[in-house]
Amino acid sequence: MGETLHNDVIYVAVNQDVRESKSTLLWTLKTLPVKKLCLVHVHIPFSLNSSSCGLDESEINAIQESELKSSYDSLHKYRDLCTNKEVDEEDVDISLISGYGVGEGIVELIYQNNIKKLVMGAAADPHYSRGMSITSRKAEYVSQHAPHCCKMWFICKGKLIQKKEGSFGIGNPSDSFSGFDGFAQKPSRGRGIDSDDQPNSRKEDSGRNQTPKEVRKEDKPKSNDSETDSPPENFICPISMEIMRDPHVAADGFTYEEKEIRTWLNGGNDKSPITGARLAHRHLTPNYTLRSLIKDWLHLHPNYKH
Repeated sequence: MGETLHNDVIYVAVNQDVRESKSTLLWTLKTLPVKKLCLVHVHIPFSLNSSSCGLDESEINAIQESELKSSYDSLHKYRDLCTNKEVDEEDVDISLISGYGVGEGIVELIYQNNIKKLVMGAAADPHYSRGMSITSRKAEYVSQHAPHCCKMWFICKGKLIQKKEGSFGIGNPSDSFSGFDGFAQKPSRGRGIDSDDQPNSRKEDSGRNQTPKEVRKEDKPKSNDSETDSPPENFICPISMEIMRDPHVAADGFTYEEKEIRTWLNGGNDKSPITGARLAHRHLTPNYTLRSLIKDWLHLHPNYKH
């Protein structure tokens, strides 16, 4: 299909259970002029504790790895549906992030990828009724918190329930978004995009690196006459002691440069580099909001030596 403009990409939020989001994807392929498609999924890690479930750490890690693999397998099945509808495989991308809130995760993806077109479920298909409105809390959250410039279609049982036109030039979308608070929440048992359950309540631990909810808008670095100012402490990786470019949250709740913490884990270490406590799992979660703040700070401090 040749080069595709960014605004031509249509993002479709899908559940791990292909049966639940199949009608949403098929509606997209049938109704919208698809030039390039991106399948979006927020993976919710299982919360398992060795002391309560009777499993050792290796068994817990194996379960969590299996769940993550299942999410990717589902995305590949959705991609097969697209290719069966004569969409070139090279024009179908997949995007998976791990988080503790589906609606929050989708909104975060919208901001980070500057998504202009999104299709997602308005409710689980069995809940469909004529003249219905959005009943999924996830969809309602996305509808309320996504930037004005994102055009959205909400689908149930292959039918359009609600359409939200993108409004360009209305303020700055980032001004109305305080960050992805899913990273600071305690992991909950996996839920799908069309599930109506609310995310688990957030539990904070004092003394940890700032997670996206804690990085408030007023903390965003401002321009300064001195270009040699040191970066904020939470911008620094605890392992390398250098400013982070790709910060990720580990199981201990601290944020590290991805390359550094992966090297730590791949070296056979199963304990937190900071606390020394055994890590519950090896999964890393991108800290998108902190990464954006670091990028802004570096832009305002071009002479910073790093």
